[in-house]
Amino acid sequence: MATSVLNMVELDDRDQAVLKVMADGRANPYLIREETELEKGDVNTVLVRLARLGYVEQVTRGLYEITDKGSNAMGEIDE
Repeated sequence: MATSVLNMVELDDRDQAVLKVMADGRANPYLIREETELEKGDVNTVLVRLARLGYVEQVTRGLYEITDKGSNAMGEIDE
């Protein structure tokens, strides 16, 4: 239960939008910008934040994927 509350506090609308795009598979910042209409700087800020929190990980330069923690958080948000 505490994890659900923590996820909801940590993840803002931008975080959730990026995770939703990444739920379909690996993504680069350009794809995320196209799907979310977030600005380039916002996408980069969100990716760094989500990586620091363990929701996504950088696979290679410019390519990210959602982690199990990120997938679990998305499941909690959708509920």
